[in-house]
Amino acid sequence: MKKIFLIISLLALSFSVSAIPSVTPSVPDFSGQYVYYSDSSFERESYIGILYYDEETYALRYYAPQTGTGNDTKPPKNIHILFSINSQNENLELTGERILTSITPEDTDLVNYIHDFFYEITKRRQNAGDISEKKTDYQFYEQFGGNVTLYFDPLIPVLNLEKIVSVDKKTILQVVTAGQIVSNEDQSFAKFSGVREKFTDNGHKFKKDKKAKVQEISYKSSETSVELKAKLDSSWNAAAENFYTLNNVAVFTVNEVSSPAENQFDVLKRRLLLGSEMVWPNWKTQKIKEDDGNTLITQISYHPEADSYTYDFKYLRKIDSKTAGLYTLTVFAGAYEKNKKYFDTILKSFN
Repeated sequence: MKKIFLIISLLALSFSVSAIPSVTPSVPDFSGQYVYYSDSSFERESYIGILYYDEETYALRYYAPQTGTGNDTKPPKNIHILFSINSQNENLELTGERILTSITPEDTDLVNYIHDFFYEITKRRQNAGDISEKKTDYQFYEQFGGNVTLYFDPLIPVLNLEKIVSVDKKTILQVVTAGQIVSNEDQSFAKFSGVREKFTDNGHKFKKDKKAKVQEISYKSSETSVELKAKLDSSWNAAAENFYTLNNVAVFTVNEVSSPAENQFDVLKRRLLLGSEMVWPNWKTQKIKEDDGNTLITQISYHPEADSYTYDFKYLRKIDSKTAGLYTLTVFAGAYEKNKKYFDTILKSFN
């Protein structure tokens, strides 16, 4: 359970103003944030990711899983490069690089592709200008076939790029996951191996206890004295004042969180969207619902070390310009999918 359900630390991270040279993002980039894209410019399933360490250090990685069978089998391909740049130059200037994975002479084109991607995607982000809300930008991008439309979203780290679409409406590049590494031992970026939209979870089952009684729980912060309420039932066990578990299939927490600056709720929203250590949320299927200043985030996340999937619900209830109540409900996929009404009722009780 401890490896599956991680309590999110929102404020114990230092951040820099910008991850891309000559760009000032509306949502600051934290050291260790990364993003991965599916890249359909290749014939085989391919992903390319970028990780921001600091203003002078980045990592880029190309990964393609094994494909085919028999004589048509293509082994997985993994190329991971650490770059240093001149942060004083308004354009991208590489000052050093180190290839962190084994490569062969056949990988030269892929290494060159990673270099070109880094240069060109940096230029495209710079050309897009201010990204304080969702935005589309029409640009010429030779690496992806010519004229394309780039879709930007300030909640996406590093590049703010959601996807690139060609003139014939083909999605060439699309965000699939994003995360936050928290230590030198965190392998979330280095081991990312793709996301699956079709999966099964037969290992986590739950049957509602019809005799369980509804119980209203509440949490009051000593800072604001605002009461945060929700309705569980007697099947849930209280591990702490604001931490509850359900038969090893679900966890519920409630707390207060604060943004680093006035009216910077997007900082909190982005942090909630990011995967934690060895957790990869599927950004292609996630949902963000805004209602009267409150935000409900719904994601399906893959936990590779346990080969398991969870439904993750995070609800931000706005209290004031810097503070929100944070409700989190995490349920193993096998338990949620056969008991949606039960868990959705809990979600609707957040107040």
